[in-house]
Amino acid sequence: MIHIFRKNQRVLMLLISALTIVAFIFLYNTRQLDDLSNVRNPVIYGKALTQVAIDRHVKNYQLTMSLGQYDLLRKLGGMAQEREAALSEFVWNLIVLQHQSRELGIEPTDDQVADRIKNLPLFKSENQFDPRKYSTFVSEQLTPRGFTERQLEEVMRDAIRLESLSEIVEAPAAMSEEELKATMRIFQPVTAEVIKFNKDAKSDSVPVAPEEIASIFENNKAALNTTETRAINYVAFELPEASKLEGKEKTEALQKLANAASVVTDTIAQGSVSLETAAKNAGLKITKLAAFDRSGSQPKNGDPKSTLIAQSLAPAAFLLAGPGKSSDVVQAGDAFYIFEITEVNPARPLTLDEAKPEIEARLRTQKSDQLFMQSTTAALNSIRSALQAGKPLNEAATSPGVTIENLTAVVPAAKDATSEQQLITANTLLLKDGEISNLAQAPWGAFAVRLTARGPADSKAFGDRESEIRTNMIRNKRDLLFAEWLRTSREAAKITMPGNTQG
Repeated sequence: MIHIFRKNQRVLMLLISALTIVAFIFLYNTRQLDDLSNVRNPVIYGKALTQVAIDRHVKNYQLTMSLGQYDLLRKLGGMAQEREAALSEFVWNLIVLQHQSRELGIEPTDDQVADRIKNLPLFKSENQFDPRKYSTFVSEQLTPRGFTERQLEEVMRDAIRLESLSEIVEAPAAMSEEELKATMRIFQPVTAEVIKFNKDAKSDSVPVAPEEIASIFENNKAALNTTETRAINYVAFELPEASKLEGKEKTEALQKLANAASVVTDTIAQGSVSLETAAKNAGLKITKLAAFDRSGSQPKNGDPKSTLIAQSLAPAAFLLAGPGKSSDVVQAGDAFYIFEITEVNPARPLTLDEAKPEIEARLRTQKSDQLFMQSTTAALNSIRSALQAGKPLNEAATSPGVTIENLTAVVPAAKDATSEQQLITANTLLLKDGEISNLAQAPWGAFAVRLTARGPADSKAFGDRESEIRTNMIRNKRDLLFAEWLRTSREAAKITMPGNTQG
């Protein structure tokens, strides 16, 4: 445990905490644990990973994100679009990183960790470390949620381990002048013909047999569950709707609201009374909020304000034990809330009838995509054959749903190029004049592009961005080296799970 900060620790007012600490949405979200928690006795480096260990790594993931250690998250796969996949990748890769660091003798010192913490923007005021912010962070954000300074320090150790190990692994990254010159192609204007394959909406109506649905259901029963929801009663402490307070006046007004909210929570804690009783005694209005899930979604509610409140309070609501339990003061924007759990609807296994609509929709989409790609591939092959036989493109591309569009002198790297133009021109970079690209997916379906001509590069534009390009290419090479090291290290770790093996 590092004690360097304890000399200056003191608890600040709730308002200061609310104004200076980042939103901890991931700190409260435990849904990402579902995928890992369904696995029993996973093994890595020949040792079983206990649920306690998994929980510890999940906390590290949540805290890593909250502390803004995005390089650590990015390199260890923790920023994948699918949240469950991001968590799973991060946990395994973090264990590999820690193991390999020990093997290489990379172990950050307490002084390095302390310096790293002091340099976090989260704990700075006027570009200097602010012990009050750190103290508030620990007392108001970590301790009430079962986190400790040790876990914060461990995240910093992991970040330093990553940096030290990356320097070793990525050292060979370099770029030749020939490679740099090759990138000039993205500054050459492209003229091309785009063969678009538009997906017919009718293809989404492909049949799905009841036996297919039943088979998917039987094979995935363990993962097919309802979502836990909770309902609450709450009281709100808000600025008047027409309020236009700014600066010091707004801060003072918010402070009064925070103090008023704290009086209510103190009354509940000291008198062991319900929120309803405390609110009634204080002359406050109790509002009911319909059941919502961990993200704050309310399927049966269309009120935007109610949805926003549910999304703000959901992370804290799912930390409470159950009905009758009251929260601490929670700030959302310029309002403060206190709530009490009134209803808990725990997750349960779905029945076949309940799971059927989602399974059917996914199967239909999957089949539709497969059929579309099959027909599109056949159509593109037919177009290639017709072109080789000497037909012009407009005669070769006559299949239903196929359209031809022209692209004229579009520079791939141009800042004013549309996202569609960037997508299309990116598929021309390896083509010679007259060649047709492979199929590529697009929002409208799919496309292939035939390069007609590539103009001379804009040397000035290239020169203006040469430094940026060089930096990006080196970074990409470093990332590839690290990714390859991580892949081989994971193979050596021999990660195994029941019914599954990961390399």
